[in-house]
Amino acid sequence: MKKINKKHIYVFDMDGTLTPARLPMTQEFAEWFRVFAAENSVYIVSGSDAAKIKSQLPEDIFNGVDGIYASMGNEFYKQNEKIYRKDFEPDPRLLVMLEEYRKNSRYPGRFFSNYIERRCGMVNFSVIGRDCPYEEREKYKFWDDKYGERINMQKELIKYFPDLDISLGGNISLDIVPVGYGKEQVAEHLRTMHRRAKIIFTGDRTEKGGNDYTLARRLRRMGNSKIIKVLDPRDLMKKFLK
Repeated sequence: MKKINKKHIYVFDMDGTLTPARLPMTQEFAEWFRVFAAENSVYIVSGSDAAKIKSQLPEDIFNGVDGIYASMGNEFYKQNEKIYRKDFEPDPRLLVMLEEYRKNSRYPGRFFSNYIERRCGMVNFSVIGRDCPYEEREKYKFWDDKYGERINMQKELIKYFPDLDISLGGNISLDIVPVGYGKEQVAEHLRTMHRRAKIIFTGDRTEKGGNDYTLARRLRRMGNSKIIKVLDPRDLMKKFLK
């Protein structure tokens, strides 16, 4: 089916927006989203790398949308072809601090592997480890919402590393990128390709400190854009089906 809406460009965050956090897109949502993506110009942006995105999206959706921005926009894929990639080498002092956060965390639950994950152009840090099962992820989120461990780490890291952008990633982690390597770069890239189109960005963490915030802020400053905040995929469907 041909794209029929050339005046609007739709950009979607993935985790918590198109999919439950770190889980595959549901069948119900995929059926609706296939039709939407076939009728509109659609891009997806995520802090996850391409392998994780592929594990969460149906193959036809990954290959069928207009483009996939992985690792906060530091990689760009179009029809499964990598168009560009940019990376950085983190300061060893940063890695030492992250190890200390893990060692000294007061979280009373279980800890898992893969807590410092190097991705293209970024570092993702999770005290409990990204290899935790879903139920442990939910337990940590509940605890962190109450005690603010991630926010406290974020504030301290910003003081020590002013050249880095540090945001809350999903429910259990921090996304750490050099200034200019965050999702805001997606706005610049899209605007060079679609100079006159209205860009509509939908995400679940568009508030200040969230990992969708820098993209939302850049689009607002550029103008001819709209930001839609959602709670989850079901909330997205309700808002788009109104």
